[in-house]
Amino acid sequence: MASPRDSNNGSTGRAYSAQFTMMDKVKEYLEALNLAVSEKLHIHAAVVHHEDLPHDNAESSAASTTETGTVTPSSVRSVVPDRLNMRIPPLNYGAVIPGSIYRCSYPEPANYGFIKDLKIKSILTLVPEPIAPEYQSFMDEAGIQHFRVHIRANKGEVRIDSCEMQRALRLIMDRTNHPIMIHCNKGKHRTGCTVACFRRICGLDMETTREEYHTYAGKKARFLDEVFFENFDLNLVMWMARQEGWAGTHVDTSVASCYAYHVSRRAEANG
Repeated sequence: MASPRDSNNGSTGRAYSAQFTMMDKVKEYLEALNLAVSEKLHIHAAVVHHEDLPHDNAESSAASTTETGTVTPSSVRSVVPDRLNMRIPPLNYGAVIPGSIYRCSYPEPANYGFIKDLKIKSILTLVPEPIAPEYQSFMDEAGIQHFRVHIRANKGEVRIDSCEMQRALRLIMDRTNHPIMIHCNKGKHRTGCTVACFRRICGLDMETTREEYHTYAGKKARFLDEVFFENFDLNLVMWMARQEGWAGTHVDTSVASCYAYHVSRRAEANG
């Protein structure tokens, strides 16, 4: 008769075997895409959920399939004077560098007051669609300069053009544009890639950079995004990074992550 210890060892063995089966599947998938990735990124791909990888082992990826990006409170209403109203942040809002660089999803009219209170000087849009008239009017009235760089979505292949990413990073690193807000549509993929490249410029380790990407992308994380930002050639922008004092600054992500956590918990409390 098998002992409890034997049973535990059997469960551990099955989990170990399933992990390596998944690693083989991921490796085969990446080879089909003709992608060369680091060993650490390969292991990461096998054990963490990504929407663009063939994960069928629910147990190994369950911890990372929960959406952990920030969410806007479902109901924020008040009859107090406007100066006392709670401002509503955009979805997936976070401070990349508090006071200087922010990130979010595409702002809605309900978010304009929040953005104005941040004293945003510049907005960088990473999608090519035309700006809505009300959004353009808000930026004009608030005196916010608007930049647009088309960062392509990594779907089926790595499609982001390094020259376009270089343009985006130069705008972000230019301190005369601060405070600057970066957004795409959902604040997950294009914004996530751009912020991850900026983190690498600042000297943040790759593991923490990937963790921040997953914080905002949640269950929609794309492995191809991670392939891009891990392999982006920093030499394209390091001259400016050194000139502007960003290179190797080791900026901490804890402020943004902490804000993300508390906003999501507040939203849950509000129902």
